[in-house]
Amino acid sequence: MTHTYLVLRGSVAASASELDAALTRLRLLEEQPPADLDARWLHSYALREADGRFGLACVFRADTIDTVRHHALLAALPARDIAQVHSTLVLRRFAPTRVYLVRRCGVASDAAQLERRLASARRIAEDMPRQASWLHSYALHEAGGALGTACLYQATDPGALREHALRAGLPVDQIAPVFGRLVFRESPSHPAPGRAMPA
Repeated sequence: MTHTYLVLRGSVAASASELDAALTRLRLLEEQPPADLDARWLHSYALREADGRFGLACVFRADTIDTVRHHALLAALPARDIAQVHSTLVLRRFAPTRVYLVRRCGVASDAAQLERRLASARRIAEDMPRQASWLHSYALHEAGGALGTACLYQATDPGALREHALRAGLPVDQIAPVFGRLVFRESPSHPAPGRAMPA
């Protein structure tokens, strides 16, 4: 008979590369488990701790708590706390997201129309918070005097962004996943949330 366990691991990594190495050890142990190890890794949550280090909360199926401790020893990932799960309550399915840049051409003919269209888009985004979360936008001058936008969203997938655009009556010319953000200098000033700031 197997049970579900939550394993809390504090300060497993000081950097993203160390965290990746820790997860790689878990993956290798899952792919090539010892014959006597009756433990199955279900999923993990990477946690950012107060001191800036990374921890992990891992969920396992195993026959006993001693098996989970043995697994932690083999993975070289000490367990700060191991607790058997009594029950699970799912209010919403977990929706992993990533960041996308959405390019829209010819959104508006002037600043007033752009403000109205962005306000509508903001309301639609608030109605679908699990699928798409609007981060920020750049209003762009285009040929012929029109205004376009480049918007950053956190979303479950491009389909959620297309649905948002359809409901908001906005064009979508390109959706590109963002793999990282390089910051050379922070902007000297920032607009208030939801307010436009001239360039």
